[in-house]
Amino acid sequence: MGLYLEKIEENEKKIKKLKATIETSKAKLKKLVDENAHLSYLEIKAEYNCEGRELLEVLAREREQSTKLKADSPADSDNDVTADTAEDNKSDTDNSDDKFGQQMSFTDKRNPFED
Repeated sequence: MGLYLEKIEENEKKIKKLKATIETSKAKLKKLVDENAHLSYLEIKAEYNCEGRELLEVLAREREQSTKLKADSPADSDNDVTADTAEDNKSDTDNSDDKFGQQMSFTDKRNPFED
């Protein structure tokens, strides 16, 4: 019985250590995510050469323009002149038996090239 209790205590120590490692990793993760968010903001701020409220307004205008352009543009499928139809996809060299019947052969063999 003592053998199991020792193993349980050993596992509990490992669990405690792993939980501490997980908490440390979560803190590092949060720090990195926050840093990336801040760096992303700095990149956008530099690209648009503005910050704060002005940056929000510029981004809102850009989104409105994008939405308007999408709404004003015709649907892709309606004006696509290159769209294939079922008839266009048929091959000109389609020699299937149901279309032309059995091919004429001058031998009794099904495959004239076999010995």
